[in-house]
Amino acid sequence: MKKENRILAVNSLQLWQHQKDALKDIIDYIEGFESKAFLVKMPTGTGKTGVFSALCRVAAPDKNFIIITPSTALKFQILAEIKERFWTKIGVDSNSLAQKVIEALLPTDADSVIQAITDNSFIVVTTIQALQTVSVNSPVNFDYLRNNTDCIIFDEGHKEPAYTWGETVRSFKKPTVLFSATPYRNDYKVFNIDKTRFFSLEHSYCEQLNILRRIEIQKVETAVLNPVTFVNGLLSAINKVSGDLIAQGIENPKVIIRCESQSEIEKMVASLKKLKKRVAGIHQNFKDKDDLLSQVPDNSLQQNYDFFIHQFKLIEGIDNPDFCIVAIYAPFKSSRLLVQQVGRVLRNPSLKPDQKAYLFCTDEVKLKNEWRSYLEYDKMVDSRKKLFDITDVLRVNKEASTLYFDGAFRDLVDVSAISLCESIFFQKKLNAYFQDGTLGFQDLAAALLEEWSKRDYSILKHDVVGNNCLLILYIKYENSPLVRDGIFIEQTLGITMLRVDEKRVFYYDSMQNNPMRQIEELLPVTRETLVKLFKDKRNVNKIFLMNTDIGGRNVRSKELQAGAIEYTAPGLADHSFFAARLEGKVRDGNETKRRYIGFQNGRITDATGKRISFEDMNAWIDKIDGQLSANVNTAAIDNFMARFASRVDPPDSVRGAAILLDVEDELLESFSFGPDNQAVVFDDLCALVENDEFRLRINGMDFVFQLNYLADKKRFQLLCGELDEMLNSRFADEDGMLAYLNTNQSFRVVIKGNEYIYANKFFFRPGANLISKKRDLDIKQIFNPHACISKITSEKGNSATLPISGDLWHKDTLFGLIGRQAAGYGDAVLENLFGFKYLVCDDLNSEIGDFIALDPDGKRLVFIHAKASTATLSATVFQEVCGQATKNLDYLTPYFDKRPQANITKWGKPWTFAPIGTVNSRIITKNITANAFYAKYKEMISNPSTSREVWLVVGDMFDYNAFKKEINKSDITDVKPEIIQLVYLLRSTWNSVSSVGAQLKIFC
Repeated sequence: MKKENRILAVNSLQLWQHQKDALKDIIDYIEGFESKAFLVKMPTGTGKTGVFSALCRVAAPDKNFIIITPSTALKFQILAEIKERFWTKIGVDSNSLAQKVIEALLPTDADSVIQAITDNSFIVVTTIQALQTVSVNSPVNFDYLRNNTDCIIFDEGHKEPAYTWGETVRSFKKPTVLFSATPYRNDYKVFNIDKTRFFSLEHSYCEQLNILRRIEIQKVETAVLNPVTFVNGLLSAINKVSGDLIAQGIENPKVIIRCESQSEIEKMVASLKKLKKRVAGIHQNFKDKDDLLSQVPDNSLQQNYDFFIHQFKLIEGIDNPDFCIVAIYAPFKSSRLLVQQVGRVLRNPSLKPDQKAYLFCTDEVKLKNEWRSYLEYDKMVDSRKKLFDITDVLRVNKEASTLYFDGAFRDLVDVSAISLCESIFFQKKLNAYFQDGTLGFQDLAAALLEEWSKRDYSILKHDVVGNNCLLILYIKYENSPLVRDGIFIEQTLGITMLRVDEKRVFYYDSMQNNPMRQIEELLPVTRETLVKLFKDKRNVNKIFLMNTDIGGRNVRSKELQAGAIEYTAPGLADHSFFAARLEGKVRDGNETKRRYIGFQNGRITDATGKRISFEDMNAWIDKIDGQLSANVNTAAIDNFMARFASRVDPPDSVRGAAILLDVEDELLESFSFGPDNQAVVFDDLCALVENDEFRLRINGMDFVFQLNYLADKKRFQLLCGELDEMLNSRFADEDGMLAYLNTNQSFRVVIKGNEYIYANKFFFRPGANLISKKRDLDIKQIFNPHACISKITSEKGNSATLPISGDLWHKDTLFGLIGRQAAGYGDAVLENLFGFKYLVCDDLNSEIGDFIALDPDGKRLVFIHAKASTATLSATVFQEVCGQATKNLDYLTPYFDKRPQANITKWGKPWTFAPIGTVNSRIITKNITANAFYAKYKEMISNPSTSREVWLVVGDMFDYNAFKKEINKSDITDVKPEIIQLVYLLRSTWNSVSSVGAQLKIFC
């Protein structure tokens, strides 16, 4: 079909002129496509759906299209528009259009969709998450789409695009048209947008043509801000403008109210209902009853309500011109979201003159400034016909060639004239990977240059040295953290080195930036090879260990340092840790230096304290490469590491049974949740894996993850379509959370069968048998089962059914049993185990333990911790009581000299807790004063012959018989995963208590 005929077909439609102009520019772009994507910048409400409907079915009926949306809700809206709704609006019989197969693509129906479109002209509407999933799970179907699609339309919506989106789209190598109301610099780099050739429709111009209403921003007056006062102030403000709305022909305006949380929405809905208003609250956690909806209602159901309250559900998916008021109770943290939200009330499809919409808020000055800045930016882009990014802000002063700086006159570096291998310094730091032959130097070099460009690093120069080494000199730009508003650009010069040898790939970056995915997916040099860099095991004096025990309250990692690690005694729990890095001394000629080896990424560092030339750097890499290739016996070094979990080859069958995400608070601070940029909060980082899926709750939302093992790459892959949709990186040049987890393999996976764990990109096999029957390792030895304890379901009781009795806690509570020292329970053995001369209750307010017991005659000092729960065999429940037991172990050491004065004072007062009652004396035995008790405690803790013990009294929450049945199984593969996790937790607690010379006993 000729270009002229395409334009004639477009002109025959009853479209707005700007829609026809956009289509003409898109046709020009498709006809002359080279490599970059084409941006169509149109404000919300100006008919962008009509543009790509006309493009797919009229302007290019001979081409196959994929239309990508950021959400499922938008997908079905667009599907309806393309099939029928848009054509009805402009008076065209859809049956008169060229026939095309129009399908919605979901990962679950990829086979049927491909079958339907095969040998037909097609339009496929899908989400980016669905397309990415198809690319992984159905590569044949994905290849069919990639080979048969002529053009991609990306309706970017309000989402901040992720890098993986652009990677998926660019893999098609087809014309790509990005539609966006708010394109900012992240969009340019992700989609490789042409910054000088694009279509831009200015917002103010649309107001002049009456395509959009003008927005008027007013303040809601409230003395004290809360949902009730805001509703009252808002209704008063709406009443004042009702006359203007009626004059515009709007008698029943629909109102959007934006809140920060689910609870705020519920309170706002309740307030409006009391005032007899027709109101709907919308949040993903609602259950679709009592006007609390989980999804945005369609246009027909919207007629049932006048007020719509949401958190971020109404930022997209509303195309009803009856909406003309938006109220901001909780402000957005992004101007982009504000623009999108306001866009929902600006539609004026009838082109009525003098139309206004209203924005009500508590800080109208701030929002007026935000809106003004948006209009100015929009006008600048439209008038200058150029998209602006950071490179347009920074300029190099060409006139200055010499400056007086740091005590000397210095010449400015002319980057274009220097040789990187002669002018730049390096450090002895690198990552070493196996060269598997899948990617050669040219491919890796091209990918690295593209990655640095994608991250917005300004590449000043790159040189290829020899035929296997790439050097990249670049500037990394960041906004100063000192700037509250506006922008002040800080820049740092960086150098990257990539060297590809026959057997290995070496990577260095002066800013320690993560390399691109292609390098990260290479296997790092193994531990067995890296330890060759230490010729003598006595030189290794520091080792960093990570735990295979994935309990939430356990030590996740620890560091051992000694004159030589080989001289340290093995710990009880060493078998559950694996070595993540080593440090030690090495000799280099006459120089002794510290060497650091990290096993996860093949990290090698020699801490020399000075920078070196490229020639010296290359020579150092040659020496490292030679040592890695040397045929030497590493048994000596391997021997002292045998106490830790050993790295092994992947087992024949690899399926996850449980997973722990290695996500630290520092990482979470780099991300925000949802369009309103909440802090990211995980309820738990640990989960069971069932049928290769696991569920995590983040900020009150459930996310279902798919856990796939990629056998060819010997690594796992996490898939979760909604995660990157909800978690946004706070830094424009950083990948999303899912990409971070997958790239760094930042998780630990217990493999089904419980013999192996995957962590740090490798498989490990803990050295000790978890169900060992040997006396020194048998976990059952710490348990003391007693029938009278196992029946107790309450920790302290309650005033209604288990009240205070006899000035002690109720007999049927754990505190009651401890307070009575098991007397009267029909268990002479247990009563004899108590028999303490002095017993104090330390519960509440910075407690050392629930009880502290002293037996001077028997030379016993015991901390007692009690816990009751309805759950049984639960590692999660045990975490709390184990955490209590370990957090104050310092008080069980003779040299801990902190006097707990607040506790001592507390011991002399009654125990009082309102829901239960009062026990008049915390000193249960009533035969000693608080100060005398502490003096006796200090005397006993200082006596080396005193037996120190930690008791966990857990009652009904633990089914010992069921636990024993599992742990007595002869084959560990038959033991339930949750029992394995519990054993890990208890072993860790046992070891912690043992580390201060105390015994752990669990009464159940």
